[in-house]
Formats: sequence, C-alpha cells, structure tokens
Amino acid sequence: MFGAPRSLKVVRGSAGPRRAVRWPFLVAVVMLAVAALVATAPPGSGATVYSSRDAALRREVGRLMTDPSVTASTAHVGVVVADAATRTPVYVRYANTPLAPASTQKTFTAAAAMYTLGSAYRWRTDVFAPSAPNGGVVSRLYLRGTGDPTLLERDLTSLASALRAKGVTRVTGDVVGDASAFDEVRYNPYWSTSYASSYYAAQVSALTLAPDTDYDAGTVIVTATPATSIASAPRLTVTPPAAASHVRLVNKARTSAAGSATTISVARAAGTNTLTVTGQVPLEHAAAKKWVTVDDPALMTARALRARLVAAGIRVDGTAVRGRTPAGQALLARHTSMTLGQLLVPFLKLSNNGHAEAITKTLGARSGRPGSWVDGTKALRDYAARIGIPTAGLRFVDGSGLARADRLTPNQLSTLLDKVQRTSWWPTFRAALPVAGADPVRWTGGTLASRMRGTAAAGNLRAKNGSLTGVTSLAGYVSGADGRRYVFVMMSNYSATSPRPVEDRLGVLLARWRMTNR
Repeated sequence: MFGAPRSLKVVRGSAGPRRAVRWPFLVAVVMLAVAALVATAPPGSGATVYSSRDAALRREVGRLMTDPSVTASTAHVGVVVADAATRTPVYVRYANTPLAPASTQKTFTAAAAMYTLGSAYRWRTDVFAPSAPNGGVVSRLYLRGTGDPTLLERDLTSLASALRAKGVTRVTGDVVGDASAFDEVRYNPYWSTSYASSYYAAQVSALTLAPDTDYDAGTVIVTATPATSIASAPRLTVTPPAAASHVRLVNKARTSAAGSATTISVARAAGTNTLTVTGQVPLEHAAAKKWVTVDDPALMTARALRARLVAAGIRVDGTAVRGRTPAGQALLARHTSMTLGQLLVPFLKLSNNGHAEAITKTLGARSGRPGSWVDGTKALRDYAARIGIPTAGLRFVDGSGLARADRLTPNQLSTLLDKVQRTSWWPTFRAALPVAGADPVRWTGGTLASRMRGTAAAGNLRAKNGSLTGVTSLAGYVSGADGRRYVFVMMSNYSATSPRPVEDRLGVLLARWRMTNR
C-alpha cells in the first residue's frame, strides 16, 4: 500500500494556456523529478514517492532510524509511516521485508473475525440430554462447546441452575464434555514445547474454562498462602475451585522468613495435570498467585459442570468423560458468550493469545470441518487477499503471533490498519487497542499503559505491540499536534540490542509533530 505507487499523477496549475512541449523533454523532466524523490527514500523502500511537505518529518524519522539498534548488521527493521486520511507515505524503510510480527499479528486476527463473523457474534455452550427429564431423571448430559474462551465457573453454575429449573434431579450416567467443534490438535506444533506450562500458551479447545475475568481460558490459578510458621509449607488452593478434581498439586514450596522475597513458581509435567509448586512465600505476606495451563481443558470443564450439578442438588451417578453429542439430543440449557466486539477489549488490550487462537479455530470451523489451525490461518490469508492486501511473503501458522514461523511485512500490516479505519466496525476496533501511557492498565492502557507516559503520545497513540525474544513491534495510529492522523508500523527482528526504545521515540515524534515544523 505505502510502497511504490501504481501511477504518478502530475497536477498542473491553470495560470496560463497549455503550451506545446516536446515529449523527450517532458519525459526527461518527469524522470529527474522521480529520481530526486527516490534519492531521498530510506534504504530498501524502492521507488516510493513522497510529498515535499513531509520532507522535514521524513528527515526526523530518518534520524531516529540511525540508532545503532536499528542499523546493526544483526537487526532487520521495517518501518512505514503514512497520512491516515490520504494514504500518502511519509517514511518507508524495508516495507516489503517479511518479518516475525509477534503479537501485532493479532490485529489481523481481530479484523478478519470482525469482517467474517461480525461484531455481534457469540459462542454457545449447550447442555443436551437424550430426552427431556422423566420424573426428574436423565440418563446422560452432554456439555457441548463451540470455542467460547470466556466461559467461567459461574456460567456452569447458571447452567446447573437452569437444569434444576427444568426439573432435572438426577443424572444416571456420565457428564460428557464435547469439544468436537474444534480438532484435537490442542497445542500448536509451531510453538516451543518450553511454553507448555505458561498461561500464554494454553491448549486450545472448543470446550474450555477460564479462571478469571481476563479470560485466560485453559489455565488455573494456583494460590500459595504462607503458613503461620516457617516450619510449615504454604497452603495451596486452585481457582476455579471445581478444577481441583482435574489437577494434582505437588507442594515443594516453603514458608520463608518475614521480609524475604516471594519466589513461587508452578510447572506442569508434560502430558499430565500434575502441578509442582516450588519456591517460597514469606510469613505475613500476601498470598502468591500463579497461572498455569492444564491438559485437556474439555475434560476439566466437564468435571467442573459435574461439581456444579452436585452443588445445585442434582445427583450424578456417573463421572465426567470426553465424547461427542449424538444427533437428535434434547437441548436443556444454553449459555451464550459476550459478543465478539466486547471480547476485542480483553483480547487486544491484554494481548490474550488464547482469544486469538479460539477466534482462528472458529474461523476455521466455517469450512464445515472441525476448527483447526490449518483452516483458520487459511481464513486469515483469504481475508487479507479479499480486502486487497498483497499476500507475497505473508505466512500465518497461528492466530496470536506466538509462533516464530509467522511472517508479515510492514506494508501488509500498514495496509490492514488503513483499511480497518474505513470500516463500519472501526470504532469498536479502535476502542480495543491499547493506549500509550494511560490508566487503568487493564481496560484502557493495556499493554501500552507504562510506555510513553508523560509525553504527547500518552492518551493519544493507540496501537498493538508485539514482543518475543529477538522480536519487537508496534503498529497503530497517532495524531500529531496539528490533528493530522498517522498510520505507523515498526517491526524489528534482532539479535543484539532491542530497537523498542526507538518505537516509543517514533510514537512521541509523530504525536508532537506540526506540519509548520519545516
């Protein structure tokens, strides 16, 4: 979008009559003009043609890009800055270089979902039985998910209450967790196995449970409360409480002396739900909380529903198992999620990987097959092509950008940001982006709350950031001091010093810029 233009339109004034000009002379003049413009372009930008009124700003951005972290031989840094209204490029640097985007890729996932599913889309979680209750009795219950990443234990309590209101008093068989709306590849094969215990790499299932209102689906929170003396181990609890039957806690932690450091950590053994807690929590200190993933979230959710049924006074003779809902079952209760538009706030503000992957597999399920990363990422690529984004160099293997195999060019990302601001759902998308230097952290500033504080960018710049070891990126929108709005992208893959501080300096420069500064 912001690279070499397809055509150059020369506009002439009307001060006098048009005079005959010899074609060779005219061609030479145009070629010299284009050559002069190209000569001022940053390295790797190709034949980008700039407006002369942006020359001063372009020079200032260019100075920022002389930082050693950007120019290092081990760094690959692509940049696009453009006028958000006119699409006029202001500065371009290696804009067509495919780079690992990290979490800035979530902008693509969010946009594709809003375009394809719509802002009002909701996920359903249904409870079926072979038939309506007969004398209060059903033979089995099926809990069928469609990918809701926001399901909480209290929602299962509501489902249990709805079943009780329908007259269900006893289940003679099992509670079956049905996650068949997605495939069984729950952990992305492109993710490092070292992430498997980490909350940001939870297994992705069509039936899953979140322990908190950040909606970290597929995880539990382990809380270590200090004992009353250093002779005793901390007390361990798990949230949601109903997940206690799904995990096994191994307590290797200790209560340490008052005033010492808190060093609690939790790890899950591969392929199990054994959670080993190590480290220390000091006397008279607040309890330490750690998030950790679980294996088989669908079975955990079925077990949690069984516990809520019993708490609601419904006798359950069987256990919780995994399975599929047969055709012809009777729908007894339904929970619907928040809308996709509402989900964008925790998704983008908090950069929630699980939301990205649930959305991606939901898009994949529109193929008629169980939602998968293969079909979901194809839907992301198809969306890019459909809205006119060139796809050369683009590669998606997940929806969150956690995989190092993902690739985007700065041009592709800036084109997306330009097109999104021209949609009917732009206000929803914009409101969900993190805001530089803004509080409250969670629902306004998000992942940018601590960046660019006290500058012209604070409360102004709205963008998605990305971070992996050796990857940093920032992409979004900012208004200058004269009200001119910019689309900007900076993506860096590096192996020495991080160029992240330059991202912030770029955001601040644009936020304080006035076109009179020439």
